[in-house]
Amino acid sequence: MLKEKLEMVVERMKKYRSFYEQNEMAVRSQIIEPILEGLGWDIENPEEVQPNVSTGEGIPDYSLLKGGKNVLFIEAKNLSVDVEREEVIRQLAKYCFGEGMKYGVLTNGAIWILFRAFQEGTTISERIIWKTDIENDELTASVRRLNTISKDNIDDIEELIKKLQILDEIWQSLVDEPDEIIKGLIPVFEKLIKEGYPDYEFESMEIEDFLKERIKELITPTKEPEYVSPPETPTWRGGQPRRMKIGSDVFEIRNSYEILVNTAEWLIRKGKLKRSDCPIPIGRKRYLINTEPKHRYGDSFTAPKRLSNGLYIEVHYSTAGCINNARRLLERFGFRGDILEVQ
Repeated sequence: MLKEKLEMVVERMKKYRSFYEQNEMAVRSQIIEPILEGLGWDIENPEEVQPNVSTGEGIPDYSLLKGGKNVLFIEAKNLSVDVEREEVIRQLAKYCFGEGMKYGVLTNGAIWILFRAFQEGTTISERIIWKTDIENDELTASVRRLNTISKDNIDDIEELIKKLQILDEIWQSLVDEPDEIIKGLIPVFEKLIKEGYPDYEFESMEIEDFLKERIKELITPTKEPEYVSPPETPTWRGGQPRRMKIGSDVFEIRNSYEILVNTAEWLIRKGKLKRSDCPIPIGRKRYLINTEPKHRYGDSFTAPKRLSNGLYIEVHYSTAGCINNARRLLERFGFRGDILEVQ
């Protein structure tokens, strides 16, 4: 049931993104609450879900209850809010600490964060247990993480968190020392070769060397440069932008994605953005602009827009993400990021 709910709300976010970037109540009723239902919580039963209940430290958006006791606070934001900012997490941590709640969840509908409200000797960022992006992460990964806060599992949350940590630790150890993976795969390769190609003989070293090359490609992909805006460049803290300037050029905008599109078109008019410049990376695996709407490993752009010169730009970002990526794009072509102003 959770899988189907996630698929449904992701489609909604794709279709009505600008609406959810402006309307927190819509995010709550049309994205967050269906996911809570998928997790087994009865959102219409005040014995399980209570919205906007005042505490000594404030009013969390949702209180989840089981057996008559509060077990989890959830704080909701609209889709344009960067919920990983420390001040946003600190707000919910304050609610949890005041009520003796061990865990809290913060979400803008797309990004979900589970964090530990208090732990001696740690910062807030160090107390993040897991984060999942239901739009971009593998669906099974999002389901696995979100299920730790399901109605059936909430009593065992400590054990489930530990199990997630164990899997991550073991995987990381294999990534750091891939010989164990290779040893396990050699017999499989030998068996398949013997069954499918009995006329060909391979030395064990041939298979081992081949596997080393392939495993290395899988777990250590070629790193693309990260383009980071200068530290003095301000980040977006406002609501829905209405106007943007690049130097002396002014653009009226209705949707956040137009920040990226207008910036790309401005560069095209300056003769700077061409097919020969593509692909333009925005990390190790993802492209911001490409000749086709595809990322590095073949995944389709989530929200592609076709530019006037036939290139495609990925615009599936929050307002803050659109602004930051537009500034990175300007910097890539020799302009200062701060010539972009958004109002």
